[in-house]
Amino acid sequence: MLFITKTRQFKGNSAVEIVRKMQSDAVEYGGHSKVIRDFLIWSLERMANEIPQRELDVSPDLDDETNSYNFLCLLDNFKLGTFYEQSDISGD
Repeated sequence: MLFITKTRQFKGNSAVEIVRKMQSDAVEYGGHSKVIRDFLIWSLERMANEIPQRELDVSPDLDDETNSYNFLCLLDNFKLGTFYEQSDISGD
């Protein structure tokens, strides 16, 4: 999987791995929680001007991989990055 922003590329074997790399790269996030759901909530709050409020929820009932995948798809959908799954990268 690959996620590309205007300034960075994040590559990983899973959506969680990509989001973890984004988390460690987010200087403003600093020493906040290492819980991935907390990072997703923090990130979405910062995008409130670009993404409709109804889209800014992170489900407590879904696992980290699903929430991370949904997050990357949401960013792609709102043109805040481009998300490629493995099949998109390898041409399968």
